[in-house]
Amino acid sequence: MRPAFLACAFAVWFAAVPAHAQREHTRPTPNRSTEVTEEQASEITLTLTAVEPRPIQIWVRAAGTLDERRGVLTVVVPAAEGRRVEVGQRARAFSPDTRSRMHQAFVSRVEAQGNRIAIEATLPGRVSEARRHLILEIVTESEELLSVPNEALIESEGRRLAYVQDEGGAYTPREVQTGIQGERYTQILGGLDAGDQVVSFGSFFIDAEHKLKGS
Repeated sequence: MRPAFLACAFAVWFAAVPAHAQREHTRPTPNRSTEVTEEQASEITLTLTAVEPRPIQIWVRAAGTLDERRGVLTVVVPAAEGRRVEVGQRARAFSPDTRSRMHQAFVSRVEAQGNRIAIEATLPGRVSEARRHLILEIVTESEELLSVPNEALIESEGRRLAYVQDEGGAYTPREVQTGIQGERYTQILGGLDAGDQVVSFGSFFIDAEHKLKGS
């Protein structure tokens, strides 16, 4: 059954069934699995990713004031974010109006100020900006944490689910507990084990198929 046909069938079904029945029919049931044919998997380029420890890249972002004479941009961030920042980390700065002109930078100073942290980033070379206020983005990385790609997680009725491939090739939804969310990966605190294979690209198709079949 092709994805386009599935989408049409799903829409027609929703139009014909009362709202309370829709909610009951589409409520995910974590202990049941959904099968997908090889043809369907091929058409949607289904991708599986292992649950494994990996560093999670997190961008710390804040607006700051540029000292053009020194070529230094100063920002102040909450301590929870600032604790991730260290001297020498790479960064980039740009105008709030556009990202088309990006300045490379590096963190040159980090100073605690009560429950805030002041950060200075040096922009090598001459910087000439019409505005003295720029956005600073600093790349930070956590220690290695058990994680999955962000796209593997689906929000459902206030819960977060991931679809895990079982030994028979079917996909079972599992409720997961998450921690840090980075640019590409999210920390897993519970619900998945290292080595589990989760659907990353194509997870929304699996979720729609699971609900359509009333699993």
